[in-house]
Amino acid sequence: MAKRTRVWMALATVVAVAAGWNWMRDDQARSQASVTALAKVADKTDPHLALSATVLADGDLPPEGTRSLFDHVAAQNGGVPYPFPKLIEALQKMNPEGAPPVAVMLPHGRSLLKGQADDAHPRVLLAADFQAPNTPAALGVNARGQLFLGFVENANEIEVLSYNEAAGRYEFQLVQDYSATGARKLVYARRQICLTCHQGGAPIFPQRPWNETNAAPDTVEAMLRARTKAGLDTQTYLGLPLQNTLSSPERFDELTDVGNFFAATQKLWLDGCGDQGNTSVDCRKTMLKLALQYKVRPGEFKEEGALVARLKTLQAKALGDRTIAVAESDLTNRDPVAEQQGIKGWWRNLTTARIQLGDGAKNNEDLEAFDKLPKLPLALDPLTKRAPKRILTAANIDGAYGLASLLTESDVNTLMEAANWQFDNLANAVDKLPDALFQAKPFERAKTVQALMKSPELPKVRSNGPVQLAYVFTDVSDMSPPIATGVPPLQLKAGSSLEPFETYCFSCHRGNPAKRLNFMGADSEDKVLAQMRDKTEIRDALDWERYEGTEKASMLMPPRDSKQYALLVEDQKKNPKLREQMRAVVPSLFGF
Repeated sequence: MAKRTRVWMALATVVAVAAGWNWMRDDQARSQASVTALAKVADKTDPHLALSATVLADGDLPPEGTRSLFDHVAAQNGGVPYPFPKLIEALQKMNPEGAPPVAVMLPHGRSLLKGQADDAHPRVLLAADFQAPNTPAALGVNARGQLFLGFVENANEIEVLSYNEAAGRYEFQLVQDYSATGARKLVYARRQICLTCHQGGAPIFPQRPWNETNAAPDTVEAMLRARTKAGLDTQTYLGLPLQNTLSSPERFDELTDVGNFFAATQKLWLDGCGDQGNTSVDCRKTMLKLALQYKVRPGEFKEEGALVARLKTLQAKALGDRTIAVAESDLTNRDPVAEQQGIKGWWRNLTTARIQLGDGAKNNEDLEAFDKLPKLPLALDPLTKRAPKRILTAANIDGAYGLASLLTESDVNTLMEAANWQFDNLANAVDKLPDALFQAKPFERAKTVQALMKSPELPKVRSNGPVQLAYVFTDVSDMSPPIATGVPPLQLKAGSSLEPFETYCFSCHRGNPAKRLNFMGADSEDKVLAQMRDKTEIRDALDWERYEGTEKASMLMPPRDSKQYALLVEDQKKNPKLREQMRAVVPSLFGF
């Protein structure tokens, strides 16, 4: 009997090994891509063949005088809101319908920080999905497809991808040390690193059925088991429902497709029309008129007629037989749960090390640690070079559709009302706009609508005068300079009078995108002290005894609901003169 059992076990082993060998032969090749190496490879686009390569900036920091949408959001909130549920709440308040951003969770994703997420602490992705209406005095923000966040709690880092309208590109940013007592520093990431996966310079997301998200039953079940075992909340995580419906990743996917085409639209606007003087100006004016025509009556729009023919002719003069690639923003669907099941899962676990929580990169700077992680199959690795989603020629008018998506429904209503609801009036206004608006530079929705609302070709403007529409999301006059990642923190001398400010104040007042709040943001200790001595309100904000219980109590610092306040209260028990010593750094002038 024992001999028969041994024979059967031997046969079973042979079958298992054979099955594993067949699986290995049939499985996709493992990726060998190195993000460290790829990040060193510069874009090889020939500037003589692509106008956009010379017009659109490619540096880590945004072009001077421009900032990302997220910078503006942070500045208007006095810094990046903390904790994460407050950031979600801030985005929800911006939405005119009061809806939260689209959210999905990925416990086993493919980002640089994938080793810091697991079933108990998944990576959380957010996407803004709203267009605020215009008012008689101002344009509303178009955040749809223009703002994406990825947060890995164990890494204390938020990855930010948000549109920079004035620069015509997406910016890659990080909120580093995003914790209760951390610096919560908003910086611009190394762009070339981000482009290794975001190959179109725009958002990416997996294809349906989105098995690696919390809309997949198997993924949710694994998350529930892990969180139950750890004694964690099984209903919500970071204020978001743990279980999701397929509509969330589906909408997230749609928004990444919309955003991806924004990047392609700028190439169509620039390369599709070229830099050939009046011909290029005429081309861009024609493209804008078609965009407005489509936006006004999308159901009646047809790719035919004189205006369509004219755009194709003008594009042919600029583009010739060259093409414009629309980058592939869709990643192949991956099922991390299924990867661990059955004979394939057994073989994979036998031959490939599993990523454990804490493995790999601890932040977006730690590339070598990321490269040491087990590789994904070639088709699943976002580092693998992807073929374009589409190739466009001079015969395509997709640029008009792209411009239309950068405009809002409210923009069209505002313009058509000024045109007495006659499209010909609006088309005439486009023709009479200054040529400078159509030179070889990025298309800006705000500047275009603002210029049209001053055109005397629109009847209501002619009768009532030009309309001055403000737009705060491109105004950088009240913002502090942008910061690049890798800038070392301020090194204080031993015993520096700034040491308590570093502990209780730097997280809000150093590196804050709002200039008025960045009064500890200088690059040396002496300069920070000089900044603070100009900000006499600091002395009063620390005078709790004088202002507690008065109408100015809300201005006392640190904020009462912050970890810094709790720390200061505790530290005062050891040193009752702590706040008095801090106040002594600032001149005694009352301006509170």
